[in-house]
Parts: sequence; C-alpha cells; structure tokens
Amino acid sequence: MAKQYNKNEMVEWPYTVNVEDIGHEPVTVSFEADERERTDLARRLGILFLAKAKARVTVQNAGNGMYHAIGTVNADVTQNCVVSGVPVNSHIEEEFDGWFGDKASAVSFARAKTEHEAKKGNVESEILEESVDPDAVINGKIDVGELATQYLCLAIDPYPRAHDAKGEFLIEPPKAKGGAKDEPARKSPFEALKDWKEKR
Repeated sequence: MAKQYNKNEMVEWPYTVNVEDIGHEPVTVSFEADERERTDLARRLGILFLAKAKARVTVQNAGNGMYHAIGTVNADVTQNCVVSGVPVNSHIEEEFDGWFGDKASAVSFARAKTEHEAKKGNVESEILEESVDPDAVINGKIDVGELATQYLCLAIDPYPRAHDAKGEFLIEPPKAKGGAKDEPARKSPFEALKDWKEKR
C-alpha cells in the first residue's frame, strides 16, 4: 500500500491498495492530502481553499475478483458565498463505499445478460449497479484516494451561503420536494461491513 503521484496523470489525491494484500480479513488504511494535493483538489472542486482532507478506508475481498471499499472522508473547505461572495468555511464528514474488480471476467455474465435482454427488446438498457459494474483494478491496485475524492466532490455544498448578523441565511436555500421520511432508510456502509463480518 502506498501513495503514488504521477505528474503526467490527472489524479489529485492518489492512494492505492495492492489487492494481493487483501486476504480473508479486511485491510484498513488512513491517508491525508499534503499541501500540493490540497491545492490540486481545491482547483478540481472549484473552491477557494482546502485546509484539510483526510480519509480512512477499509477494503474487503468480496470474492469472484471483487473488492468492496468502505470509508469516511473528512475535509475543511472554504468557498465563496453565492450571495455576497464572502468566504464561507465548512466541515465535511462523508461516508462512502465503492466496488472494484476485473471488468473483463468478474462481471461479464451479468453485463452480457443485461445487454442481451435489452437487444431482444424485453427490457430497456439500464445502468448496472456499481457492485455489478465496478471500477477497474489496475495493475493489481485499486485507487481508494480517487474514490474518496469523488465522494468529497458530491458532499460539497453547491450553493454555500454566509449567515447574516441574526444567524439566518441571507437567502433561504431551496426546499427539496418530498420529505426524507417518505424515503426508505438506507443501510450505512459501516453497517454493511458489520453484516459481512458476521456472515464470515
């Protein structure tokens, strides 16, 4: 397991795990972005400044050439307020998970079946679930740093607003349609890891 950086590659925060190191027990790694990586990440995220970016990831062997990564990314970001333009500081703590595998063999049957049904006209061609259509294992390594970066991108507020003197938003953020209570509870990645360990 090692952090690797190649100036010729557009990877801002790389951290790879060797799949050979993942046996019956999960492997857990922790890593933090250095100054150069934080500068590159801020540019990619379109924010003013990234004071901190840390991640902790557990990778387990799911069998059949598949690997499941579960982790948490923490970051302190500074953005421009969309109303006044003043700097807005916020802390992000986001859980995430992702799947990795050999696309050429591990999921060929599932992909072929879906494409075959679509061609027959029985079903519409649909995007496969991530566990069926995983990110690739490249040269025996999986890049959990890029996985953490992708979820950090998703967690950043696209419309940051500064507070006024009364502690209220200068402009109220738009309210989402529907209520969260109408949506089924989603099992967290860490609950999934616990279930996996109990099954083992």
